[in-house]
Amino acid sequence: MADVAQQWGRRALDFVDAVERLSAPGVIQLFEAEIKACGFHAYIMAGLPSPGTSLSDLTVANGWPPEWFELYTRENFSVMDPVPKYGASTLQPFEWSEAHYDKESNPAAHLVMTRAAEFRLMEGYCIPLHYDEGGAVISMATEQLNIDPVAKSALQLIGVYAHNRIRSLGRPTSERALLTAREREVLRWAADGKTSWEVSVILRISERTVKFHLIQASRKLNAVNRTSAVAKALARGLIKL
Repeated sequence: MADVAQQWGRRALDFVDAVERLSAPGVIQLFEAEIKACGFHAYIMAGLPSPGTSLSDLTVANGWPPEWFELYTRENFSVMDPVPKYGASTLQPFEWSEAHYDKESNPAAHLVMTRAAEFRLMEGYCIPLHYDEGGAVISMATEQLNIDPVAKSALQLIGVYAHNRIRSLGRPTSERALLTAREREVLRWAADGKTSWEVSVILRISERTVKFHLIQASRKLNAVNRTSAVAKALARGLIKL
């Protein structure tokens, strides 16, 4: 046990030391490696939405399956999800199972958790964060949670420092970082004249997900439609023919 504690303690301190020299993408890459070592395959770092705000605008780093993020935002699951709701009321990290709800009296919460399981997001660990301007959570997901208590403590330190570092760097300033890799990929195929259905077949994702990425890219580029988004992306060198 002492060896495990020492290993994770050193790992957390190494992470803290490293992130101070990294850009936001570097921090995210290192964070993803650390949580993967604990068995997590998906995560999100985001502020807690309030009326009039969207999860997309509050997301600091998104490691959720694209189809789940699209469904979650489209159906406004954030107002029903018991995990962030519990996160807003506690200072301590917690397992998803601690965000209790009664599926009979709160079927909406049960619906969110049931749909999440369809994307292999069955169990998880959540780190709540509280700032003067509002709360946030780092929520990590797995199919079966099996994590050492010492690793949990290390993850809390790792998560807090990762989130703070990304926040301190602000929104990415490089043009290329404006769009995600998937958004650029979808726009690239759209520029090639492919329909949303054709892009979905090429990328092996749903047509709805393709349309979601096109909408997100258009919003970021202040474009009125996909044609305008493609034109702006080409003009700014974000994609190439």
